Amino acid sequence: MSVSPPTDELVAALHTSNISMTRRYDGSYTLAISGRGRVDPTPQLFGFATQFLPMFQRRWRNLAPGGLEGLRSGHEGRGKWRLDQPTPMEKMRILDPKVDASAVELTYKRAVAMVPALKQSSVTAAWAGYVDSTPDGVPGIGEIASLPGLVLAAGFSGHGFGIGPGAGHLIADIVSGVAPIVDPKPYHPDRFHGSSWGKVADF
Repeated sequence: MSVSPPTDELVAALHTSNISMTRRYDGSYTLAISGRGRVDPTPQLFGFATQFLPMFQRRWRNLAPGGLEGLRSGHEGRGKWRLDQPTPMEKMRILDPKVDASAVELTYKRAVAMVPALKQSSVTAAWAGYVDSTPDGVPGIGEIASLPGLVLAAGFSGHGFGIGPGAGHLIADIVSGVAPIVDPKPYHPDRFHGSSWGKVADF
């Protein structure tokens, strides 16, 4: 969500466990609660639930049940599609889920409690969206054993801008067969073959 520019001069950015805020080019601020989200009940959720149990266990305080938008859109199904026919992704090109009004209210309330000067501001926009995530919050990067020659790089969980350059370097190394910039094993998609109770990344 965003709020109008406050009259007082505030910090350009702030991140806490309760609230995060970033100043925009016009002096307004983007506000968010990091890691907070809703989980839509979909075929993929139930199919891969055991792999995501460590993530759910760590983040359950910031998660809430979602609606049926993910199910209706079709992109979270377990089906397979012919390459020469339309898929749910062609039928719904833009995923624009409904904004959770209670989340907007809570975000603004927390922001004002942390930075009272924001009370002068009003909410100007609110939006929602989907974020991809792997079970451990770490991208899957590596060659798929069942499809030799196909190198997967997915699951950046909204962090693509930050880690993209390093990931791109690693992918180029893998594709060209040179010594990789870092050990690629921790990123290999094969780690998702079972439920892992190792480290789960923060969001």
